[in-house]
Amino acid sequence: MTLRYRALALVLTGMCFCCSPAEDKKASNFEFSTNRGSFSGTLTSSCSWQLEAGYHYMLCRYVGVGGSIGLWKVYFEEGRAHGDDWEVDWDDDNNKPENFYLRPSLLLKTPAIKIRSVDLGLYAEPGVMLNVPYTQVWVSQKIDRHRYESKRVWTNGGQWFAADLRAGVYLNIGPCGLSAGYMMSNHDVYSQFRSLSYRGVSFKRFYPRKPFMQGAYLDLSYYF
Repeated sequence: MTLRYRALALVLTGMCFCCSPAEDKKASNFEFSTNRGSFSGTLTSSCSWQLEAGYHYMLCRYVGVGGSIGLWKVYFEEGRAHGDDWEVDWDDDNNKPENFYLRPSLLLKTPAIKIRSVDLGLYAEPGVMLNVPYTQVWVSQKIDRHRYESKRVWTNGGQWFAADLRAGVYLNIGPCGLSAGYMMSNHDVYSQFRSLSYRGVSFKRFYPRKPFMQGAYLDLSYYF
């Protein structure tokens, strides 16, 4: 994983330094705007999705600083905690790993290639995901043959900080933009769930470790 990060970092560094920031305004199909709003979605190898809304202030045509707020959720679990007379409620969709997060990030773009009314170039967005340091699940506890009681289990442990990187291509038609590509991160979607326990049973053995996550993202943007 370390080699992957280093190799991609070298490529992105080369992109930034090899492409001159002195592009004339006429080389773009729309007037430069300093504000960029966006909405993006990501599907990951951890059977999870991410949705977020973001804003970046463009320092120049090729560099922006800002961030986003989002939600991620596992749509297919690779484990479920249980004991002799209890189990995490299988029917409750809210018991799947999920969290809200803030994601400060840096936006990097290369000068565009003009194809009629379309601007096309390379795009990268390194950032960090700051998860809410809290999660909870509901456990179904058996009282007798016909009765069950719901118990809340919560924790403020687990991973709350993760680094990630998105890299791909961008396409602009006037102030409207679209970018798509590859995402990688050290975010472990089961980290907080492994910090839970109930009646002396740790959830750690029920959920796998996933120290490396990759996926595909799509980002819609508007400059104003």
